[in-house]
Amino acid sequence: FLNLKWHRKKVEIKEAIKAIPKVIKILKTFDPAIPNDLAIFFGLKMAKQKRIKTVITADGADELFAGYSYMRHLNLKEYLPKVASRMNFSSNELGKSLGIKIRQPYINKKFIKFALSIPPGLKIKREKNKIWGKWILRKAFEDFLPEEIIWRKKMPIESGSGFGKLRQILTSKISDEEFREAQRLPVRFRNKEHFYYYRIYREIIGDIPLPKKDEKKCSGCGTGLPPQNSHCKVCGAFPV
Repeated sequence: FLNLKWHRKKVEIKEAIKAIPKVIKILKTFDPAIPNDLAIFFGLKMAKQKRIKTVITADGADELFAGYSYMRHLNLKEYLPKVASRMNFSSNELGKSLGIKIRQPYINKKFIKFALSIPPGLKIKREKNKIWGKWILRKAFEDFLPEEIIWRKKMPIESGSGFGKLRQILTSKISDEEFREAQRLPVRFRNKEHFYYYRIYREIIGDIPLPKKDEKKCSGCGTGLPPQNSHCKVCGAFPV
């Protein structure tokens, strides 16, 4: 469909694990969302190998059209403008590191303004006896995409790509004793996998940056954040 040529990239587990330090270095983070970033990294890397210079992403669609299930219980009129004002996507930094230009049509200023003007009732709506996020966006593409894509359940990138399988593997690389010792550090670790990323971060990046003037302190790792931010880019804490 759409007369597009599709490419599939197979990534071996060893290859994925080997790329973790590079992704951490690029993004300067030990956020547990790294498996999602790895999927994006390998996709962009394949694009570079095929001499593609510009990649268009759908960054911002879930944020602006209430694609996340947790948004169903929020006042979207108040919440979505806040999300729109602080959106940040790893594809920008990953693309830059590979020499690829990233284009994000959904976060064009004019489009953001348009998206925020759409009533919340058209973003979260019942269809086919099920409640859907991004309802109006799905409907807009019904004439262009197959039904199995239009009405596909929202999944994290790591799930759809398979990179989520890394979590159990990385967890097994940290012993119980090592994780107990980690609890003494001034960082709040969610689990062993989180600590695994942290160790690499410390080896490659070094110390966690301290808050600057007018910044608030992250409750998860102690770094500084703009007052309006609720997510820490360094450790992944949310809310901070």
